[in-house]
Amino acid sequence: MLDTDVLIIGGGLVGASFALALASQNQALKICMLESVEASSQAQPSFDDRSTVLSKSSANLFSDMGLWSDLAKIVAPIKHIHTSEEGQFGMSRLHASDYDVDAMGYVVDNKGLGTQLYTQLQRYPNIQIISPAKVTSLQVFANHYQAELLNLGTQTHEKCQAKLVVMCDGGRSDLAHQLGLSRQTKSYQQAALIANVELQKNHQGWAYERFAKQGPIAMLPLPGFQGRARSALVWTTSLSEIEVRMGLTDSAFLTELQSQFGHRLGRFKGVGERAFYPLNVQKTNELVRSRLAILGNAAHTLHPVAGQGFNLALRGAALLAHNVLSNYTKGLDIGSLSSLNEFAQVQNQDAARIQGASHGLVSLFSYQNSVIQLTRNLGVLALDHCPLIKGCFARAAMGLDVHKPTFR
Repeated sequence: MLDTDVLIIGGGLVGASFALALASQNQALKICMLESVEASSQAQPSFDDRSTVLSKSSANLFSDMGLWSDLAKIVAPIKHIHTSEEGQFGMSRLHASDYDVDAMGYVVDNKGLGTQLYTQLQRYPNIQIISPAKVTSLQVFANHYQAELLNLGTQTHEKCQAKLVVMCDGGRSDLAHQLGLSRQTKSYQQAALIANVELQKNHQGWAYERFAKQGPIAMLPLPGFQGRARSALVWTTSLSEIEVRMGLTDSAFLTELQSQFGHRLGRFKGVGERAFYPLNVQKTNELVRSRLAILGNAAHTLHPVAGQGFNLALRGAALLAHNVLSNYTKGLDIGSLSSLNEFAQVQNQDAARIQGASHGLVSLFSYQNSVIQLTRNLGVLALDHCPLIKGCFARAAMGLDVHKPTFR
C-alpha cells in the first residue's frame, strides 16, 4: 500500500501549483499527485491553447515557490489596462508606472505554464506523480483516507493511504458526485471564444477590455511569435452566435472582430485556431470535510471577464498549503476538520467577493437602457479621473487587496 501525507487528485495547473507550494517549503512532507493523463501529454486538459492572466500577487506567490525566475521568461507583462464600452464615450486607463510596479499582471499560455510547473516539480524527491491513473473510490477513516487507484496504462489497482486528500480535478468531477458533494450552478447562456490574433502593430503591453453589446471582448498581450506581434482573444458571445463565429472563415472572423473591437491595435492580420467553452458560475456547497479539501474549478468557477479565475484558485492553493505546512511543522494533524475550516472560511470569503464582483460587472454592462448606459459612462469617467478610486481599482486588479499567505 502506498502511504503519503497529502494525496492530490488532479495534476492540472491548480493541482501542480499546490504540490509545488508544499514541496518548495518542506521536503519532508510526502506528496502524491494523481493525474488521469500522462504528465507530459499534450492531452492534459489544463495545458490547452488558452492563456492565463497572472495578477501581480500571483507572480509573488510563484516567486515564493521558486518558479518565477523561469516563468518570467515566457510571460508578457501587462503594463496598461484600457476599459471601454462599444458606442460609448467613457473609458478608463491604468498604467503600471503610476503604481511603481513593472507590470499590473502578466499573460502566459497554459502550455508554457504547465511545462514550467512540471519541470519544477521534478526537482523535489518528496513528490510522487502517478499518471495516467484515477481514483475509483475513496473511504474515510479516523486518521486517514484510503483511495483505490487504477493505473490506466497497466489496468492494475493499488491502494493509497493519505492523511489529507485534496481534490483539484475540475468543475465536472465524477469523484465529487460519488462523494455526494453538491454544487450550485448558474449558466450565463454564453460561451467564451478563444484564439490568438496576429496584430499589425505591437501591443506595447496594453490589455483591453471592450464591453460590446453581446458580451465583453478581452485582448491580452502575448509574447511575440517568430517576430510577429500577438494578443490573446477572449470573446464572450451568446450560445446562439458561437457556432456561427466558429464557422466563419478567418477573414470574415477578423472583419467581425475588428468591427466590434475597433482599431486600437491596428489591423488584425491573422487568427490562430479557435476554440470555445461554455460559461457557468458554480460553487461547491462543501469546501472541506474531515481530511478532504477542494481547490480550483472543483471548488468554484466564475466569468472570465476580469481574468481572475486562476488567481483566485492559486490564492486558495497557497492558503491551504500554508495551513498544511503550519500544522505539519507543529506536529499537528494536517487533516483535522477544525484546521481545514479555518482555510475554508477565508477561501469562501475570497471566492464570494471575486464571484460577486465578476458577476456584477457582467450584469452591469448587459443592460442597454440609455439611462443606465449614461450612468455607466459617467462611472467609467469618474474612475479615470479620481486617483483614490483608481488606486483601489488598480490594487484589486493586481490582487494586492487580499492578504497573501507567507511561507517564510
